[in-house]
Amino acid sequence: MTGLPPLWPEYVFLFIIGSMAGSFLNVVICRIPAEMSIVWPGSHCPKCNRPIKPWENLPILSFIFLRGKCAGCKAPISWQYPIVEVVMGGLLALLLWKFGWSWDLLLYSVMAGFLVALSGVDIATMRLPNVLTLSGAITAIVLTLLFKREEWLRMILGGAEGLGLLMMMGLIGRLLFHKETLGMGDVKLAGMMGLYLGPAATAGMFAFGVFIGSLIGGTLQIIAGRGWGQKIPFGPYLAAGGIIALLWGKDVWLWYVSLALR
Repeated sequence: MTGLPPLWPEYVFLFIIGSMAGSFLNVVICRIPAEMSIVWPGSHCPKCNRPIKPWENLPILSFIFLRGKCAGCKAPISWQYPIVEVVMGGLLALLLWKFGWSWDLLLYSVMAGFLVALSGVDIATMRLPNVLTLSGAITAIVLTLLFKREEWLRMILGGAEGLGLLMMMGLIGRLLFHKETLGMGDVKLAGMMGLYLGPAATAGMFAFGVFIGSLIGGTLQIIAGRGWGQKIPFGPYLAAGGIIALLWGKDVWLWYVSLALR
């Protein structure tokens, strides 16, 4: 349900909050695969281990002011950092536009944070750590029962649908290519997303995710000279599919039906 409509300064405010959350998600993306604490030690340059001062850690702005280099050793700073901060800020602004100030905004903002972190880890390592997918699933259950208790059945059906669709996709891939083409991490991710999205948007997540993954992933594999059936980090495509289904799924479906009925 759409909440109170926001004013334009509130979009700016939420973009700033999102970029700050993105700064923390960068820590998660870098440290979780390495099994490091996300709390200690503090932020530091991975090259020279120099502690990063607070004014050097401003989301987006510090990367611009430092010209993409460490203030100490001048080693290049990965573009991952500003990209994640911009993406997370943009997602929160879009969710505010869609849902206004509501419990839906809280629920889906949390989901977006988990999706950005999982996508970053998947791109870097081809892994979707259980600690993130399970934490995301537990958070979805807790937030739904606290703030949207009347939708508990929708939550359960969405989670089951996400698991089922990805398991079916993995089975088809195994039959076609005679090897595992989908990891269990992708299945768990789809189940986690289904808990947030519910059945209708989960179906859209699957459709959009497969389409985007086939289009972009297939094109990249052709450019790289790899054959079909090679593993790709599918998590980011599922995440993108889920966000598209959440924000514009109904509009796309109505547009498609209108074309089909012409």
